[in-house]
Amino acid sequence: MKERSFALFLLALFLFLFPVSLVFPNPLGPWELPPLYLYLYGSWGLVVLLAYLLFRRP
Repeated sequence: MKERSFALFLLALFLFLFPVSLVFPNPLGPWELPPLYLYLYGSWGLVVLLAYLLFRRP
């Protein structure tokens, strides 16, 4: 359990500290939305989903 929690922490750290501005040079992405916002909300949703799956009780 501790190893999985630490792995989730490292994944979140990598996702949110990665220089995202270098990845998305275009100001508009799909559906005319800024890709930075899509990346941040997508990453946040992924971390929350993984935390839910990790800490849910049977």
